[in-house]
Parts: sequence; structure tokens; C-alpha cells
Amino acid sequence: MKWDGLTEQKFVGLTNFVTLLQDDAFFTSIWNTIVMGLLHIPPMFILAFIFANILNSPKLKLRAFFRTALFIPCITPMVVVAIVFGILFSTESGLINFVLVSFNGILPGSPIPRIEWLESEAWSKIAVSILLIWRWTGYNMVLMLAGMQGIPDEYYEAARIDGANKWQRAMQITIPMLRPTIVFCSIMSLIGTFYMFDEVFVLTKGGPGMSSTNFGVYLFNVAFSDFRFGYASSAAYFVAVFVFIVSLGILKWRDATAD
Repeated sequence: MKWDGLTEQKFVGLTNFVTLLQDDAFFTSIWNTIVMGLLHIPPMFILAFIFANILNSPKLKLRAFFRTALFIPCITPMVVVAIVFGILFSTESGLINFVLVSFNGILPGSPIPRIEWLESEAWSKIAVSILLIWRWTGYNMVLMLAGMQGIPDEYYEAARIDGANKWQRAMQITIPMLRPTIVFCSIMSLIGTFYMFDEVFVLTKGGPGMSSTNFGVYLFNVAFSDFRFGYASSAAYFVAVFVFIVSLGILKWRDATAD
């Protein structure tokens, strides 16, 4: 349909999809989404796995406190997150640039310049990715921790008797036994990356230019700024099918590696 939300809907067949495949802004948003996914998902999973391992240790004291502290970011209101990270990433007075510039005169070599985190097309995706890592590492950590607690201790005890060290136990027992959890986290992260909106909108609003405009922000702009609801729906269906196909691929990989 062609519909602006006010006038009568008009059937246009496949016109929206044809237009979509010729829309450079759409493909730019998809590319930005993929790049930000690659920037934040792998380090987020690595950190979540490390934290889950640490918090799964019975020798650690105050485990409940640390679990709560790591989980709090994903339930923190985005308004608060936007204010805090806006201050952290400020070019002139941000804490991150203050720390970086403070190394000038200490480390040899050229002076470290102030980074324009939110004003630079090169750094805006990295700034959003840092926020995403901070926000969602605890969520994945809780899921991985739950998966680790379901692994019988007898497996680790047998591995210790056979002389396996911590790295070998992690690679040969923990990660294979966590495969269902990792697959679930991967699919949820894939869906969340393509449809995330709050984090990008409150931090950069998709700018500068379209450098950090992901699909969620693109969809919002098309629907609620341009009032092209039919076209936005077509884009949403197109990406939903893409995400569904990739999710099936992840499940096929799980089944293939299960043997």
C-alpha cells in the first residue's frame, strides 16, 4: 500500500519493494547495522563469557552483588544512559578524551588528539558500539551463567583427573555444553541489532549524516518523519525475512556442529 497515515490507502503492488531495492539510504542503514553488529557482538560475547566464568566460581565472594551490578545497565532508562554517555563522549569536556589527553607528555610519540566521538563519521559507530557493549554484556552474561550452572561438575572433575588445565576445560567442556545458550544469545543479538532504536537515537540520532543510522532509525525516519507507512512496512518485512533466514542459518550451524 501507499499510505501517509491520513489519506486513503492505495494499492501499489510490488512498487514499494522495487523502490526499496533502489534506495541507497536503505542499504546504507543495513551496512551501518552490520558494521555496528560486528563491532559490539563479538567483544560483548567474550566479556559475557569471561564474567560468567568468574561469577560461576564458588570461591568468589559477593557473587550476588556482582551479578546485579553487571545486569543493571540493561534495565537502566535510556534517558539516563544518553546523558551519561553524552558527557563521556563529549569532545571538549568528556571524561574519555580527558583520560586520553592526560597521557600526552607521558607516552613517547605524537600527542594524542581529542576524538570527536559523536561528531565524526568514523567514530560515531564505535561510540554506539561501546554503549551497546556496556548495556547488553550483563544480559548475555546472565544467560551464559545460567547455562554454566547446568553443566554437571562431574565433567570438570573427570577433566581435572585427566590433567586438563582451565583453558582446556573451557574449550572442551564449557563452550560445547553452552552451544544452545550461545545460539540463543546470537539470534537475540541479531534481532536486537537490526531493530535497535533507543541507543542510536538518543546518542547520535543517526548522525553525523547517516554514519550511524541503523535500520531501526531508518525505519523510524521513513515512517514517522516522511509519513511513508506503506514503504516502511515493506522495508520491515524485507529485513524480517532476512533476519529469519540468517537465524535459520545459525540453527543449521548448531545442528551441524552438534555431531
